[in-house]
Amino acid sequence: MIMASVVIFGLGYVGVTAAACLLRQGHSVVGIDVSQEKVDLVGAGHSPVREPGVSELLAQGLADGRLRTDTTAASYVATADIALIAVGTPSKRGGGLNTDFVHDVARQIGLAMRLRAKQAPPLQCVFRSTLPPGTMDNIVVPTLTAAAGEGPGSRYEVCFNPEFLREGTAIDDYFAPPVIVFGERTKGVTGGCGGLYEGVDAPRMEVSFSEAEFIKFVNNSFHAIKVVFANEVGRLCLGLNVDPQTVMSTVVADKKLNLSPYYLRPGGAFGGSCLPKDMRALLSLARLSGSRVPVLESIIPSNETHKEYIVRAIIAAARPGAHILQIGLTFKPSTDDLRESPLVDQAQTLIEEGYRLSIYEPELAGASLMGANLSFVQSKLADLADLLVTDLEGLDPVDLIVLGKPLTAALPDNLHDVPKIDTVRLRPSHWPVTVRPNLVPFAERQS
Repeated sequence: MIMASVVIFGLGYVGVTAAACLLRQGHSVVGIDVSQEKVDLVGAGHSPVREPGVSELLAQGLADGRLRTDTTAASYVATADIALIAVGTPSKRGGGLNTDFVHDVARQIGLAMRLRAKQAPPLQCVFRSTLPPGTMDNIVVPTLTAAAGEGPGSRYEVCFNPEFLREGTAIDDYFAPPVIVFGERTKGVTGGCGGLYEGVDAPRMEVSFSEAEFIKFVNNSFHAIKVVFANEVGRLCLGLNVDPQTVMSTVVADKKLNLSPYYLRPGGAFGGSCLPKDMRALLSLARLSGSRVPVLESIIPSNETHKEYIVRAIIAAARPGAHILQIGLTFKPSTDDLRESPLVDQAQTLIEEGYRLSIYEPELAGASLMGANLSFVQSKLADLADLLVTDLEGLDPVDLIVLGKPLTAALPDNLHDVPKIDTVRLRPSHWPVTVRPNLVPFAERQS
């Protein structure tokens, strides 16, 4: 494997995971971010986000002298082999994506090309930020061309390489992806994005810029559909007094016709930094194109309905003013990401309804929240520090436990006999009957 010098723009979830994995492969990495806090953390070998294995790989890369960080990039781009762009594209008010950060980075790289030696090998510019179709063709390449004074093809090349990493298993996903997608201005011109995936065994697809950009939206929308579908089936099953776990485990056992069982498990609503944002962006694209997408338009409302359904179940099971212990707050296990977590909304609603709430979330133990992650939870739960508990044995008497995540260890004796609602896996045995009113056998209702 040829070792490369890689400059990474953006040290959020995608960027810092890429840095860790590239260091593991033996490459040299310079991490660039506008946040001095992130730059200092990564520069000291610490991850600014909670992702298993990332901090250890950063620390090893630092010890080996292959990791540096900075807030400015020009001098590093001038000598790098690869520039990897993973800056944020946050949602705009109407649901579209804000590509200002990507535009700014493209301009920075273009200007830095003027400082690059003429005889230097071509710079490979790999964009991983989520982008609406047409962004590479209409914004990125023209911006690079204007700033550099020349277009791609001779001294630099451009590739769009969407990532399909799941938070909590990102490193494993990086080295064992289901597919690798290369978006190119001309098929085959990028040579596999500068060899970033050398040694990684996965199907490789060379497509156009716009196709690669859109694949990310379709991928995440399909995941969202699977979550919503499984939850709608789960609600219907509970209304019929049928076990949704049995139903869906049988459905996904059909490996010939059903693609994947991963999201098809009735449980909690979807959330996080990808599915909600990408669903809104996809709907924005549909509106701009004049396309009618009633199924896709129903996904976010259905997800909201499911969140309301769970809260109604909790209220039905708890007397007014009861002490509720909520297990979990981040949007999924093995991450500290609170952005658009259904459990944050759930906690906010329970507090507004007058319940006394305690939250047990091991993923936040010692976590240093920052950026969009911090601002989101502060907008919902300003007193988060007062709600979090770490000592379950010393907790005041609890009236109801709401399982928002799988338990990783047995509950202490004082909580064994406390009534529980399991929102991780919907089951009639763990669900209030008052939320399942139609318990008359279906055949009788048809007669």
